[in-house]
Amino acid sequence: MAEEVLQGLADSRTALIYAPNTVGKTRLAQRLKEHNPEGVVVYNSFVEDVFSWDNERVVFKMNPEAELFETIVTQGLDSVISDNFQSFTSGKIEPRLDFESGEISFGIHKGDDSSTDGIKISRAEESIFVWSVYHSVLNDVIETLSDSPDLRSTTDYDQLTLAVIDDPVSSMDDVRIVSVALTLAALIKRASELDLKFVIATHHALFFNVLFNSLRRKTDRAYILARDTIAGWTLAGQSKDSPFSYHLGIIKDIQEAISANAIERAHFNQFRALLEKTANFLGHTAGWGDLLVGPDAALVTKVLNLYSHDRFADIDTFDVAEDFKEAFRSEFQEFLKTFRWAAAS
Repeated sequence: MAEEVLQGLADSRTALIYAPNTVGKTRLAQRLKEHNPEGVVVYNSFVEDVFSWDNERVVFKMNPEAELFETIVTQGLDSVISDNFQSFTSGKIEPRLDFESGEISFGIHKGDDSSTDGIKISRAEESIFVWSVYHSVLNDVIETLSDSPDLRSTTDYDQLTLAVIDDPVSSMDDVRIVSVALTLAALIKRASELDLKFVIATHHALFFNVLFNSLRRKTDRAYILARDTIAGWTLAGQSKDSPFSYHLGIIKDIQEAISANAIERAHFNQFRALLEKTANFLGHTAGWGDLLVGPDAALVTKVLNLYSHDRFADIDTFDVAEDFKEAFRSEFQEFLKTFRWAAAS
């Protein structure tokens, strides 16, 4: 699949890919990186793993051995990261980066007695902060490469030809997702005169929709990662801004798995993608969980969250417990009946 994406980039600048979790988006990003280690800058779950909480001291730690950390220090991007984080969150929480220790603390700094330090930010804010780091580095790449070679502040970016971005909007609400998509689209447009191309993969329909409509140029390509009964997972060109019709294929795939008693982790994540899209379409502001109304709703919700956000979410070979399968069958059929999805033919 990596070769297919690279071939498509031969006559385009951007590849936007819609795909459910557990079908190999992380592996795709890693394959693209391996194809040209010095020429690819990647955002995926491995970047998120560079960060961890020290809960006792309430600081967010960044591995000082990470390539991103070295770039931040060398280019002096701490204030840019802080500004981007506050812009994305529209809040008063300010991150402070300590380059010597690789630690980030969060607080509200008013310059008076009402200031607060040692704030433990939410999971969504963690995602926004990590994205702010990558966004700041990517912005620095574009600004630097836009200068003539003799005026550039560093030569570290000279070999970069591809930015690969895998689902940066984990745990974010719709407002933040739109904000991240629009700012990313603006970065991509600014890079249009550079020898820098982009691959963006996402399972989130709203993120896909905003990027698709923001990048409507002849040099941009959009794809759906679809499952063929013979060829398996394949890339199919997408000409519309919504991958909604793709979900008919998801229903068919899940129904076949249920009939064959062959339910895998991938089917749970496909079901979650279907729930998310249906919730958006119906205007369920409380989220997709409201759409599970059967007796096993609580269990299925728990398993969908576990499989979607597991650090090994791109590995679909783990066995699924029988009680999870039975609950899945029940809730999926209840969902089709409640929301009048026609049986896929």
